[in-house]
Amino acid sequence: MNTKSPKLFLTACVLILSFTASAQDENPFIGTWDIDKPASNFSSFPVPATMSRTYQSVGDGAYMYLVATVNEDGSVGGSSATYKYDSREYPIASLTQNASTTISYRRLNEKTVEYTIRIEGRVSQIGAKTISADGRVLTIAIQTINAQGEINNQILAFNRRR
Repeated sequence: MNTKSPKLFLTACVLILSFTASAQDENPFIGTWDIDKPASNFSSFPVPATMSRTYQSVGDGAYMYLVATVNEDGSVGGSSATYKYDSREYPIASLTQNASTTISYRRLNEKTVEYTIRIEGRVSQIGAKTISADGRVLTIAIQTINAQGEINNQILAFNRRR
């Protein structure tokens, strides 16, 4: 047996784990998050049976999110987008929205980002996402603006999946 192979393999594993850990340190949102219904305020919106959010790095400073929701009646919803923290608008793919929908993100600091969602060019939602100091809770403060200009506020809490 070649004694250099195990050392080379271990070195490669350490390098890969170091890169993965540094990518997560650069963006603490990366990972999968599950809704904490008791810690959330859904306002007048229906409370889902389950909701999860997944964030991944896709390279070149870009990220992807995927939201998956199962409602109490068993219907499913979800959306996804690939974006950068550059305030530009990126298209959203949605299971429930047929109109042209975009999202833009802006990083405020290492654990807080702001976003804006537009439907057919009209601002329909603004929000801020924050990671707790220990990295285990994602909190999203959301203001949804309907076509009449009425605002609905929500606070959603998500726990990092282990």
